[in-house]
Amino acid sequence: MHHIPNILSVFRIVLIPFFICFAIRGDMFEAAIVLIVSAITGFFDGFLARRFNWVTNLGKILDPAADKLTQIAVCALFAVRLYQYWFFFVFLILKEMLIASFTVYLVKKRVVLSGARWFGKITTALFYATMILIALFPALPVQVVYGLLVATTICALAATLLYIPEYVQHKKLIEPKIGLSEEQG
Repeated sequence: MHHIPNILSVFRIVLIPFFICFAIRGDMFEAAIVLIVSAITGFFDGFLARRFNWVTNLGKILDPAADKLTQIAVCALFAVRLYQYWFFFVFLILKEMLIASFTVYLVKKRVVLSGARWFGKITTALFYATMILIALFPALPVQVVYGLLVATTICALAATLLYIPEYVQHKKLIEPKIGLSEEQG
């Protein structure tokens, strides 16, 4: 039973090609349904892991990977489909790539990550809500779409700025202490 959250994360990754296929064909209602399923399974993934203490080191990698891969795919497709808003989508892609690179670096150094923080969860929830609304209601007024994207981008920027000190703290823990080798030798 403790593998259920990891299975849900893998399922979310498997959903990405379906979203891409629907979005490319212009079937935005179906693409939105895939995003809704992804968001719901993402919620249950985290809920079950925390509620039943099914948190695993693999899950700490799979869950954010599923989020980042989904968000990058959504932003890449929307940047093409809604090119008038390309700046927002490119910013969100760069943000995800930056956070992913920090995470990969720490994982390679065998740092055990603590998992998503509240500000990351809020950012992810706002991202999904915004993208689902944009996909479900393609005739939303420009001002509404713009407002949603501004709010999502500001929240993403704030979350990134809040995560950076944590990554710096982790990095300090893995760096060798200055002068340590001299004292030992």
